[in-house]
Amino acid sequence: MSNIKKEIAAFIVLLSLLILWALFIQAPINTSTPVNTSTPVNTSIPANTSIPANTSIPANTSIPANTSIPVNTSTSVNTSTIDPESQVAGMAIQLKNGTSESEVKSILQNYNMTRNYRITFDVNHYPEYYIMVNEDNITDVKSKLEKEKTWTEPIPAIEKGNYYIITISERVIHNKNFIMMLSKYNLQLEKFVWCDIRFLYSDGPLTYWISKEDATRLKNELEQNENIFTIRFDYLYPPYDPTT
Repeated sequence: MSNIKKEIAAFIVLLSLLILWALFIQAPINTSTPVNTSTPVNTSIPANTSIPANTSIPANTSIPANTSIPVNTSTSVNTSTIDPESQVAGMAIQLKNGTSESEVKSILQNYNMTRNYRITFDVNHYPEYYIMVNEDNITDVKSKLEKEKTWTEPIPAIEKGNYYIITISERVIHNKNFIMMLSKYNLQLEKFVWCDIRFLYSDGPLTYWISKEDATRLKNELEQNENIFTIRFDYLYPPYDPTT
């Protein structure tokens, strides 16, 4: 009887082992082994390292002292500037003695003035007096005037046809020697007629300007008229220059 119990006990133990083994082989086994693929990277830059210009430096990068980092200092600068003498706000027209306002208006209507303008006739803030010397006497008259430098204004003579227009200083118009020279060469002391032109905003009253290119074209065309001696430009800036 005891042998039978022993056999039963052994059988139960064996059966228990079989059951445990069956359960073990049915359980899923996780064969994936987690691997830490993150490899630390040393982003620190060695000291005294020269970094080329335009180099991209990652964020959170440690940059030690004494590291040379060039800076791109080249800045795009618009160096084009407007020439202040490219904006002509008006013109001073020097005319022959006796030219009337209606004649001036009639003359200007025959030219393309580019834009509307305002006329101020017979202004008196320019040199007033002149003599017209024909080409036969110009050498002798110039020689005399060179000796008497105070008789003339420091303005070049204007050649008009067969004549030279010489600007005379107001200080000498009653000078006896000057009057004698006029008589000797049959010269007449005359007064310029000056006319100011101011360009306008469309039909409005505000002063405007035209380009120097257009102004030069007008000057060349107007000076062909027999009653016009010369044209001077008035710029927006700098102020009026009598040598132009």
